[in-house]
Amino acid sequence: MSLLQAFVLAVLQGATEFLPVSSSGHLVLAGKLIGVPKLDLAFVIFLHFGTLLAVVIYYRADLWAMVRSVATWKGEGAVQAADARHVLWLLIIGTIPAALIGWRLESYIDSAFSSLYVVGAALVVTGLVLAVVQRLDGPKEGRASRWYDAVAVGLAQAAAIIPGLSRSGMTICSGLAVGFSRQWAPRFAFLLSVPIILGGTAQKVRELVAASVPAAGLDCYLLGVVVAALSGIAAIHLVVRSVQRGNLLYFSVYCLAVGCLTLLAASNGWLQ
Repeated sequence: MSLLQAFVLAVLQGATEFLPVSSSGHLVLAGKLIGVPKLDLAFVIFLHFGTLLAVVIYYRADLWAMVRSVATWKGEGAVQAADARHVLWLLIIGTIPAALIGWRLESYIDSAFSSLYVVGAALVVTGLVLAVVQRLDGPKEGRASRWYDAVAVGLAQAAAIIPGLSRSGMTICSGLAVGFSRQWAPRFAFLLSVPIILGGTAQKVRELVAASVPAAGLDCYLLGVVVAALSGIAAIHLVVRSVQRGNLLYFSVYCLAVGCLTLLAASNGWLQ
């Protein structure tokens, strides 16, 4: 993979990770179009780490509040700390499904990443889900959210391991479906991505170090992290505003169109 190819894929990752259009699905399609038919899963993980940096920067106040809440139980700020701890526990609970399913199905993920039929069908599913739930707006925020709400959103995140199923789309939509407000659903969904991406990235870093990755490969990985982080920050604001306005129809139509075109291209051999 050249640095130019890595740059293109990183821009695409940062732009699509937070938009409900499936970054993994677009990486598969873009990789085939620009001459990288078999995407290195480690490179994909590094791109996800770049978008993790975008989340950390954008939601730094929430994350710092959760860190401080662990040591704040009495006195000034105790109520706010309790609220932050509640969210922290919800994130831990919501992370469990994706962690377990990802661990059990890791050996199958590589083959799924190369299947245009999987990507196309999953994009169609993403588009349909977005169309169904886009107008929902519930009353739950923060402390009003319950453990079973976190499980539901966590299961949606686990399903998004399949390329073409948007992580942000599935988690935001499941949040809206269980009664989250349009403000809280994207916020919780993006915060929930932090531990699972961090864990997956740490695992791949150990594997890459053990395998003594060549310097040229590391250049591509590092470029991917930086570019994906920068483009990801810009994308977060757009998707948050779209969810708050209840306007996900454009993303739905886009996913349906790209999914159908992908299936058509795969069945006719236009993309290999």
